[in-house]
Amino acid sequence: MKVDCQWFSTNLEAFFSDSLDAQQFQLASEHLKTCLSCRSEVQALRDMDPVVKQLLKYRMTKALAASHAPKRSAAFQLGLAGAALAIVGVLGFVVFLGGTGGFGGLLPASQTTLQSEGSPNSMTSNDVKVDDEIPALRAKPDAPDPNSPGVKPGPEPPVTNISPAFLVTDPAGYSTSLEDYRGRVLFIGVWSEEQPEAAHNIQKLYQAFGNRKEVRILGVTSRNQERPAGMTFPMVFNNGSRLLDTHSADFAVVDKEGNVQMRGSLVVDPNVLIPKIRAKLDELGGR
Repeated sequence: MKVDCQWFSTNLEAFFSDSLDAQQFQLASEHLKTCLSCRSEVQALRDMDPVVKQLLKYRMTKALAASHAPKRSAAFQLGLAGAALAIVGVLGFVVFLGGTGGFGGLLPASQTTLQSEGSPNSMTSNDVKVDDEIPALRAKPDAPDPNSPGVKPGPEPPVTNISPAFLVTDPAGYSTSLEDYRGRVLFIGVWSEEQPEAAHNIQKLYQAFGNRKEVRILGVTSRNQERPAGMTFPMVFNNGSRLLDTHSADFAVVDKEGNVQMRGSLVVDPNVLIPKIRAKLDELGGR
C-alpha cells in the first residue's frame, strides 16, 4: 500500500481518531517523517484544539451573561440561543476542516490571545459580570522528539500511594487515562533499556495483534528512555501513575470495562507468550 499526500488527506480523520490499523498507522507515521506539508497540517490541527475549546467557552460565557441581563425580549433570547448554537456548529466545522493557517483562516496559527468584544462598560450594573479580557490562549508546546539524537523527555513524575492508577503520555505530549480506552481491550507492556527482551516481545505482540480494531497495545516506559531501533509499537511514558501495579518487564491485559484480566512477565519465550495473549484477547472480545 502506498501512502502519499492524497491518501493521508483522505484518512486524516481516521489518523486522529485512532481508527487506522497497525500497518496503515505505521505507513502514515513514516510518511509524516518525510512530508513537511502533511506534518504541518497535523501540527496545525493539534495546536488549534486547545484554542478552539477556550474560544467556545468564552463565547458561551458571554452569551449566558447576556441572557441574564434584564428587560430582554423573548425574541432577543431566542436569537441569542440560536447564535450560541451557531457558534458551536462553526467551531466544530473549523476543528475538522482546519488547515495550516489555523482556524481555517479565522485566526493565524501563531495567535495566542483573543481580544474582547465590545466596550468594558457596555454592560449595566445589574448584568452578570464577565471579564472582557480572556487569558492568553497557548497551544500545547511541541514536545521534544524522543527519537532525535541527544534529546530526551523530561524526568518522570514520582509515583506515590495516591498516584492515579493509569496515566501515560505519548511522545507528542498528549496524556491518556484508562477511561480513554474504554470499549477496547488494552495490552500494556512495561520495558526499559536494561531489559531489551521485554521491548522485543512487545514488538512481536504488536505485529501479531496490532491490526485488531478493538485492541490497543502500548509499550510503556519511563520518560528518559528512547525507542529501541526497529521498534514500531506505540510508545508512551508513564506520567506518575501506578500503571495498574504493573512493573518493569511485566504486562497486563485490561478488558473493555477497565478491569485487569491477566498479568505476566514479558521476559519469556514469545512462542509461549503469543498464544496465551491471543487466547485472552479472543476471550475478552478483542477482535
